Amino acid sequence: MTNQQQLRALVVTAHPDADSATASTAAAVARGLLRGGYAEVERHDVLAAGFDPTFGSADHAAYRDRTVVPADVRAEQRRLEEFDAIAVVFPVYWWGLPGPLKGWVDRVFTRDWAYDDTNSGAELAAPKRLYFFPIGAVGESTYRKHGYLDGMNAQLVDGLANYMGAEDSGLFLLGDGESDDPDRHRAREVAAEDAAASVAARIADGAAA
Repeated sequence: MTNQQQLRALVVTAHPDADSATASTAAAVARGLLRGGYAEVERHDVLAAGFDPTFGSADHAAYRDRTVVPADVRAEQRRLEEFDAIAVVFPVYWWGLPGPLKGWVDRVFTRDWAYDDTNSGAELAAPKRLYFFPIGAVGESTYRKHGYLDGMNAQLVDGLANYMGAEDSGLFLLGDGESDDPDRHRAREVAAEDAAASVAARIADGAAA
């Protein structure tokens, strides 16, 4: 993409509650991306779409034997190929992605689509801008104190985005996902929108240059 007006982003979640803190935060991220210069932002909940995150025998065969990926995986890949950037919004489960999103990554971000570790020369079609918005149950200090934030960065930014050769990536930890204080939820949504707007602005400016 070379024109700022063409930039499109997809905000991905996998949550069973449409009224959750995750859903409201995803909406804030979408607003921020639009505010920062993206022309179009769509939302995609993996569970609501009916995608099966279970890595099964067909996925294993596709990886081992270099055969065609399952049809539902290829459909998901084609969906992602429509966008310049992917923003993943999720509640932190055991210091990482919740199961459905981890399975989504395992199944969809396949060899010769997301990465080339065998020098096959495959033309990688996965979007090259990946952003992560984890929502912690508590504040950021707990995640920094115990090294959990470093762990998430290592797994998602270094281990996934950078391994794919991402042009741009980042992780923006948000807090108070289980707070009883509405003001804390509003503050998290403001922080999410501002972080997304900042990311979008720098990428959109670069695309327009």
